Amino acid sequence: MSHQDYLTRVEQALSEVLEQPVSGLSEATQLDTDLDLDSVTFMQFLLTLEDKIPGLIFNPDQLAQTDFNRVGSLLEYIADQQLPAEA
Repeated sequence: MSHQDYLTRVEQALSEVLEQPVSGLSEATQLDTDLDLDSVTFMQFLLTLEDKIPGLIFNPDQLAQTDFNRVGSLLEYIADQQLPAEA
């Protein structure tokens, strides 16, 4: 998957969780302040994103919302998680 594919899946997952269309995200978009995700909504978003990207698994014991406050940091994490599966 390409970087743009991951971004599209992030937008799809956010649209589903927030129950409204989400598009035009950039790497600088702040998930907490720009999209007003609280901790519960954020966890719903991560679970939905796991369903949209095969092989992606978030470990809630090792991650916090602060790890992914920016879309860019989330995309980096996804790409890092996908490398072993794609190699």
